[in-house]
Amino acid sequence: MAKTIEKLPKTDQGLQAWLQNRKPPAEREWLALGHGLTVCIAPSGDKTFQARLRRIGDKNARRITIGHFPETSVAEARQKLLAARAAVKSGRDPALDRRRAREGIETVATFGRLLDLYLIERAEKGHQRGSRKGKPLAAKTMLMQKRAVAMLRKALGDRLLDDIKPLDVSTVIDREEKRLRKAGRTGRAANIALGVARQAFKFARQKGHLRQNPAADLDRPASEIARARILYDSVVLKPSPDEHGVVTGDEGEIGRLAEALADLDTPGPDRGTRAALLLALLLGMRANEVASLQWSAVHLDDSTPALTVVRAKTAAGVRTLPLPRQAADLLRALKMETPKKTGFVFPARNEGGRAEHLHPESLSRAFSRLCDRLDIKEAVLHDLRRTALSAIVELKGDTVLAERIAGHKGTTTLSKHYDQSTRLTPMLDALTQWADAIDAARARAKESST
Repeated sequence: MAKTIEKLPKTDQGLQAWLQNRKPPAEREWLALGHGLTVCIAPSGDKTFQARLRRIGDKNARRITIGHFPETSVAEARQKLLAARAAVKSGRDPALDRRRAREGIETVATFGRLLDLYLIERAEKGHQRGSRKGKPLAAKTMLMQKRAVAMLRKALGDRLLDDIKPLDVSTVIDREEKRLRKAGRTGRAANIALGVARQAFKFARQKGHLRQNPAADLDRPASEIARARILYDSVVLKPSPDEHGVVTGDEGEIGRLAEALADLDTPGPDRGTRAALLLALLLGMRANEVASLQWSAVHLDDSTPALTVVRAKTAAGVRTLPLPRQAADLLRALKMETPKKTGFVFPARNEGGRAEHLHPESLSRAFSRLCDRLDIKEAVLHDLRRTALSAIVELKGDTVLAERIAGHKGTTTLSKHYDQSTRLTPMLDALTQWADAIDAARARAKESST
């Protein structure tokens, strides 16, 4: 037991001087310094601050070392004792925390520090699960993550991890959703922030910094309706009547767009951008897949001309697409005009600095401007992909084939683990039918305009 010294100084400053001048005893002794803090003085002269603490679930209290005098002052020992008591209250082991610190394992205390480590993890390893693990995030995705992290840091950054409850997270997310709705915007940013919070807390659990994920069971605050917009024509993709029997779609959209992309004499994007948009419509490729396409992945001299999508959103998106005649002719014409030293099919303009190739956002803006000129309402670039895949399903009635063209991972065991076929012939047949349908829609649009 700790011995009580009658004339012990009453202030930390006095205790500091008293311990400095204290001579080693003949036998080890423990002196009570008040508020649970003791100092053990050995015959060798070593002075060690100690305390007894009982963790949740422990039957007996355990003695822990707080620090050594004079490296640790009396005031510092009291602060460390308070921190140790807080750790014990939250279920942690202060001795284990110290061992981890000696081994270079960081103990994350605040939510702000957790967000810092989470961003480093995402930047270095990208996605955390499945086949995408280890792949760097796209710049746009990383920007959305950083914006969500900034909002969370501002609201909860100084909070201790163990003190954050589901109510704290839901309050912040709901407040953000209301702010966005008041500003006339969708709540998608609030949903993204919730997703980031979930992943950050999951990361903390995986690293052993947290026992439970306070955001795991929270519902997304804003409902997001998936886009269903496609472009229409009068044969393959006819507008459907709504619940009141009213047809609102414009069946001339595909024809007008195809004619504008093919006619270089009309105002609009430059030749390369027109070709990129037309390729996206013909093959149902994503914007980034088209914009980053390289000549080394285009095989125009093969018996079946094809291109390989290398930079894809997912592992399943890395695929080979056979080229219908219209797409092959388009790429041959571009290759004749492109400098041999250029590796990208759609190189960046000289003044561009964001990428070596045509930037997907530039392609998206060019499409929006073209749609405004052609009176194609409420369409975005990704709608071309949806249009092409919908048309292929309409023409062939084969959703599995459309998934292969889209680069989507199948849902069956066969498609996931056994089917290694290329299916180039049926894909070429489907894409050719779709390309011919675009030509027919273009001819109808040209005829109606004369």
